Amino acid sequence: MQKEEFAKYIRARAKELRMSITRLALESNISRQSLYDLFSGTTEQAKLSTVISLANTLQVHPIYLFRYLLGEAEYPRYETTESNVKPSNGMTFVRDVTIPDNSKIKVGEVFTKTWEIKNTGKTAWVGHKLVCMDQPIDSSYVPPESDIITTCRALNPTVREVVIKNTKPDKSVKVSVEFKAPAYPCRVLSYWKIVDADGNICNSASEGLSCYVQIVEA
Repeated sequence: MQKEEFAKYIRARAKELRMSITRLALESNISRQSLYDLFSGTTEQAKLSTVISLANTLQVHPIYLFRYLLGEAEYPRYETTESNVKPSNGMTFVRDVTIPDNSKIKVGEVFTKTWEIKNTGKTAWVGHKLVCMDQPIDSSYVPPESDIITTCRALNPTVREVVIKNTKPDKSVKVSVEFKAPAYPCRVLSYWKIVDADGNICNSASEGLSCYVQIVEA
């Protein structure tokens, strides 16, 4: 049932944006076949970057799509508008310095995620910040026993924005965020974007940065 709901939502959202499936795949930088594989339920091998790229094209928060994939479509969407986007401020993900995707973290553990990113824009980053795009969640929430392993919820950071060191074009920089793992086993995702000194989102077409981990019993 969840695959039908996922496909139905994607098609409906694309229609809202007056976007064909072909254009959706093209702007998401994925093949039509990969998109149809998601529609048919071949989601276990879906790359995190593919879902994030698709979410960016549809202008929704990536967690919203993950919840559809997991059959839990209730998470609020995050949308961007042209008025708060500066496409000239390009950013490219270089590597996970610490905590790569699907890392196992113990319940309640405090850990630091570090990314290396590159300024691919035409201007230096001065006064830029990395900002959490997740909706805050109730820290007292505990998933139902039947969903305890598959629930995908936002991962609460200790701070919701981090200052990025001034970075010239074509130069790389490392940026870190501290998180505290939930007190129960689950899979969690936190999603981040760069904003400039005026609070404008830099290059909304990029994937942004994410921390996706498995929380396990100690």
